Amino acid sequence: MDVSITCLAQVKIPLVNKFYANYSVRGRAKKHDDVWVVYHNFEIVAACRIQNKSDFLFLSTVFVAPDYRLQGLAKKLLSSVLLHYSDVIYTFAYTPLIHFYTELGFNQVLTYTPALNALFNIYSHRDIRALQFK
Repeated sequence: MDVSITCLAQVKIPLVNKFYANYSVRGRAKKHDDVWVVYHNFEIVAACRIQNKSDFLFLSTVFVAPDYRLQGLAKKLLSSVLLHYSDVIYTFAYTPLIHFYTELGFNQVLTYTPALNALFNIYSHRDIRALQFK
């Protein structure tokens, strides 16, 4: 499948929010986020965002359109995204997806900063684990 992966210009962020809304995805990209997308035939078929928190980067809202799943697009997207950052990137992965993230090079967070811990506590009712890349 011929796809392209790109970081959206700030002016195009509403396009990814429309993509997320079409599939009832909770997260919404904000102007200070780096928003990465996979295009297939000029259509967004997968996306994620790197949130620039006050003292860390946070990967969130990784989503692949249902018709494009099981084709390796999430792996291609995240592999490309992770190459562009030299800082540690954190994410919260649902337990069934931990193996997917560890294959990409993520490891379990052993030491939480106060800001990361505060964010984790918001989502701690879900079946998630905090992971970090680098």
